[in-house]
Amino acid sequence: MYFCSRILIIKKMKKDDTYSFVNANMKLADAVAQYKNLITLFPRLSISLGFGDKTVSQVCEENRISLPLFLLVSNAYAQKDYNPDIEALIACPIIDIVNYLKASHEDYLNYNFPHIEAHLERIMQDWSPKYKTLITNFYADYKHEVAQHFKHEEEIVFPYIRQLVEKGKNKNRPKGISFDKQHSEIEDKLQDFTNLLMKYIPADNRQRELINMLMDIFMLAEDIENHTIMEDKVLIPYIKYLESHVS
Repeated sequence: MYFCSRILIIKKMKKDDTYSFVNANMKLADAVAQYKNLITLFPRLSISLGFGDKTVSQVCEENRISLPLFLLVSNAYAQKDYNPDIEALIACPIIDIVNYLKASHEDYLNYNFPHIEAHLERIMQDWSPKYKTLITNFYADYKHEVAQHFKHEEEIVFPYIRQLVEKGKNKNRPKGISFDKQHSEIEDKLQDFTNLLMKYIPADNRQRELINMLMDIFMLAEDIENHTIMEDKVLIPYIKYLESHVS
């Protein structure tokens, strides 16, 4: 009986490709306890801690947050293989998704990167110029690459999406609305940076802070991966849908 029940559950889950791990009636505290990376969404959506036993729906309503947006983003963050169907996508205005992505860009540039830079400055105080220059230049290159990626989205991709929504399809679609190569390069460069820190930095009495910084970088890497999933599995399919359904 147990084996048969397991088969039925698996079949149901395979049939429902948009199975939602975070739903409107779930207590937000329970959702965060189960999927801890959801807490990174709070500053980008202006959600404050202290929401008690309120449900996802109640917190969204009180903070004037689009519930479909919260469910799209949180489920993309909760599971790597989340593939929302087109009904789940169009339930959320694409401009809300654009605004979330833009807020996440600001969060990375104004908080995450400066936070890691502050770690680096403390750790490298007594390093030789050789190591200090190597690490500083590598990190600066990585940050510049990420910033250029964000700039491309904000100056090319996002205005194109707004044009689709406001004026309809333009036959002159901007080139480069494909993030695969850029995402891969950004993720590889961050991995190279962590390997460089672990393998080649001098051993000194700041090992504890170095470990704390590496933990922050690992969290940043996971967050950027989730950001990538949002673009690849939510934004790009939505753009393609709009292109095929607007005149």
